[in-house]
Amino acid sequence: MKKVFIILFVNILTAIRVIGVFFLLPIYKNYGGIAAGMFSVACYFTDFLDGIIARKYHASTFFGSFFDTIADKLFSCANLILLLTITKFAIIPILFELSIVTIQTIKYQNNINVQSSKMGKIKTWAVSLTVISLYLITDIGNISFLPDSFINFIINLNQVKLIGVMFIPLYVCEVLTLFSYLKFLGTYNPKEKVEAPKIDLELKNTNNFKDIFDNFCTVWFNNEFFEKYKDSACLKDIKRQAKLSRKDL
Repeated sequence: MKKVFIILFVNILTAIRVIGVFFLLPIYKNYGGIAAGMFSVACYFTDFLDGIIARKYHASTFFGSFFDTIADKLFSCANLILLLTITKFAIIPILFELSIVTIQTIKYQNNINVQSSKMGKIKTWAVSLTVISLYLITDIGNISFLPDSFINFIINLNQVKLIGVMFIPLYVCEVLTLFSYLKFLGTYNPKEKVEAPKIDLELKNTNNFKDIFDNFCTVWFNNEFFEKYKDSACLKDIKRQAKLSRKDL
């Protein structure tokens, strides 16, 4: 019961980022860049927190991994799209994010490992820091604890060049992440069929809705199943096998 509560709590933290997408624009329009920046800090912190809790209490699952990826992409892209109202520099990371999603989808369909790379995780932090910094820059005149001399210095800078420089670390991270996900092309042979490992998971014969729900939870919310197969290629086939693994087969 404790594990169920932890898994539920972790996914609620992830859901906060999805819900946060719908609050970004109203917060920015009504309360300004500082409010949007602080709201983004809180939402991005849930990404840091749910990962720590999931690993510490062994509550990582295929559902949580998938949901976390979707939440990260939605919230980051929502921020970048909102920043398009401030600067056109935001279009480049948006295009990179769409390219990365496309590559990961192609890899999944072809039974190639789709786990996030270390560079991908660094890139996620680069997106968050860039987004938060830009929100604060747009509203720097209202940050009361900063010295007036510093505020005036920032305001008097060429804003286009300043924002462009702030995007450079993110551009670098996006390029490196894209290349890290394209590494598979060096060894990929579309004619070579990779055999999926045989799974040792039994599901119920689906006689009613409860059995269907129990099977769904076993595949998508089972930490042991996730830990055993998370780094496998052929993830698509593994999940297909899981759906076919009923006691009557």
